[in-house]
Amino acid sequence: MIDPTENRVSASSVTRRSFLRYVGTGGASLLTAHVLGPLTRTVQAREIRGAIKESWSALAGTGRPDWTPVSYPIPIASDGGSAATDAARLAKYVVGDDVLLPAGFRYDVVATWGDRFGPPGHTITFGHSNDYTGIVPIAGKADEFWMLVNHEYISARPWLEGYSSIFGQSPVDSEGKIGGARLSGCDLNLADPALTQNMNPVLLAGARELCRVALSDLGVSVLRVRRSADGRFSVVTNSLDHFRFTGDGAQNARVQDMSFTGPAANRLGVPRGTFSNCSGATTPWGTFLSCEENFQDQVPEFIAPDGQPLPGHSINFNGNADKIDHPYPFEFSGLGAGVFPPLDGRQYGWVIEVDPVRRTLKKHTALGRFRHENVALRCEAGKRLVAYMGDDRRGGHVWKFVSEGVVTNPTDPANSALLERGTLYVARFEINGEQRSGSWVALDPHTPLRMPEPQQCADGRVWLPSRPDGGHVQVSEQAGPGVLSVTEWNATATRFAGGDASQLMSLVDPPDGVATLDARNAHATGVLCMDAYVMANAIGGTPCSRPEDIEVHPRDGSIYIAFTDSTGSDDGSPDARIFPDSRRDNSRQYGAIYRLAETNGDAASLTFTWGRFIEAGEMAEQGQSFACADNLVFDPFDNLWMVTDITTPLHNNATDRTGTTAPGAKGFVGVFGNNALFMIPTSGPSAGVPHCFAIGPMESEMTGPTFTPDGRTLLLAVQHPGELHGARRATIDRADEVRHVQLATRDGSATFTQHRTTPLGSNFPSRIPNTPPKPCVIAITRQA
Repeated sequence: MIDPTENRVSASSVTRRSFLRYVGTGGASLLTAHVLGPLTRTVQAREIRGAIKESWSALAGTGRPDWTPVSYPIPIASDGGSAATDAARLAKYVVGDDVLLPAGFRYDVVATWGDRFGPPGHTITFGHSNDYTGIVPIAGKADEFWMLVNHEYISARPWLEGYSSIFGQSPVDSEGKIGGARLSGCDLNLADPALTQNMNPVLLAGARELCRVALSDLGVSVLRVRRSADGRFSVVTNSLDHFRFTGDGAQNARVQDMSFTGPAANRLGVPRGTFSNCSGATTPWGTFLSCEENFQDQVPEFIAPDGQPLPGHSINFNGNADKIDHPYPFEFSGLGAGVFPPLDGRQYGWVIEVDPVRRTLKKHTALGRFRHENVALRCEAGKRLVAYMGDDRRGGHVWKFVSEGVVTNPTDPANSALLERGTLYVARFEINGEQRSGSWVALDPHTPLRMPEPQQCADGRVWLPSRPDGGHVQVSEQAGPGVLSVTEWNATATRFAGGDASQLMSLVDPPDGVATLDARNAHATGVLCMDAYVMANAIGGTPCSRPEDIEVHPRDGSIYIAFTDSTGSDDGSPDARIFPDSRRDNSRQYGAIYRLAETNGDAASLTFTWGRFIEAGEMAEQGQSFACADNLVFDPFDNLWMVTDITTPLHNNATDRTGTTAPGAKGFVGVFGNNALFMIPTSGPSAGVPHCFAIGPMESEMTGPTFTPDGRTLLLAVQHPGELHGARRATIDRADEVRHVQLATRDGSATFTQHRTTPLGSNFPSRIPNTPPKPCVIAITRQA
């Protein structure tokens, strides 16, 4: 059923008619009557459908998958249960420390943290916290591929537990200390020589070595892989072709080049590496795109009005602790301060392009600097190249880049140059009665500023450029400690602009000697791209609820957006008109998937319609039994696959449905168990209904789902198993816990207690007790 005031679809009554009405929202004919000209991927999909009738991702004639979903810890529409049987069927549930798959499927481990590949003299070490996986066929080699894997961040507890087996002697002892100083909760300024000269030399050396090794464990790995006749994937172990770009440089002397392109390139020098690599994409011309996301955790984020690093702004090295008793910190921040010279934060937060054949890396500044989750391309002959992106922060934006030039041949490597010149747009979502519409606003020096509306944001504040100081400032209706009122911010911006703060150009300080308008425009464009988040707020871009993955439907070209988390934070908060779940009195604060349709199906259009595709939450509150949608991918049959990103300390929490564990509150996401992978049909009788295909190991996130071009294999990264407790121990003090979780029947008519057996920590993928867990990439295939 559709609630006309909320435009929400009911999990308990999804019909094809209501589904099409729901996702259309102002443009329902798109899915049924307006089919775009053939996209490159669509042509491939049609060929695949005819070639692999027995594909494991195929749908049966009913429109449902021809496999049985794995057992899920709460009622879900695809489990075949009923409100009458929910309590008895789910009274007990045992959480597994493995990748759980439907009967008839298997996974093989392809690459694990610490694996070494390549012959002597050309060996690389596979990095930590693998995220996105991309696959590109190697020309002229049947069943051989380039596989790119992102390494996002350091999950400190399992990383330190496994350190000695990968790198040798650890600078951190078994009590979590360096030179007698406890690492958890430390706060060290490693960038200021005046402070480090008086520091305990053992502590200083150990902290710097830890930063160096950690950064070398991040970035991207490119491996040559092979598929055997039975479908199993393996790395071509002794190939010379493996290489890595790491957080502080490159690994493998055969790497050729790293460079910046676009409007900010001339002020950034040569890249020192890449890290915080989250999701990404493959291009039709055979390269990989990788996105630098939470760079602000490791290097300074803020810049001055002229685009230089913000004076006096640095980030300390920290070993961030957690509430549970553990000798090692939960995560690290400030790694970029521990290498010499300290890393320049302006070099990070970009979309990078990796060419596996030429072994080059480009950072495309025309696509903006923000917390990039992913990028999705529309690449069609005779049209401009379009890239859709999400800024994964609370209050972040949905973006698209439209190239200046036109695609001639989608497979031509020259298309890479199209990412160097074009216009970057931010989405402005609007509601007018029943109409859900929107527009794309150019991040251009001459775009007019828009009156800030912090009162529309869930937490009553918005981040804007601080002038003349540089960096960011919170703006609210009323001034407060560290917060400017709208009137005060307008006054400071006007003074900075010399009385004329009518356009974005006025927020940029031109350098001395820049006299011509063209030169000022070029300089301003570079600065805007480097500080895209707050500049977007200044022109009325809609603050969103953590837009993570964005994918283009391979048949109709519509855009699916995973909004992971509707809450606000010190980083910002979403517009409550567009994300009503972000209101504190609302019971859905853990995201949804939206769908956006460009006007006339034209990716370069400046207007669009939008609607909510499916909701998170329990069925009892008209949700679809998941929380915190993250990475998305379409299979060759146009089904949407989704992994979830529930923050680790909240997995499998005991809940009594009151206080912090009430529906919608922070602790409530514990009812959804471990992170999982779902298949969601986008057409047919099961359209919009998730089917659980896989559940991940303990304290992990499953990321980067990628299908091989023929649809026979699904690559999946298992990230940070054992992140909270480290290795699962075979001891009395670390025995599995039985936690009591209060659930609702699917119709909401009653609640019941589930006794959920929950391991502490993980031993994945070895599954040997007491063995530190390791992130890895697996390949999933259907058994014959």
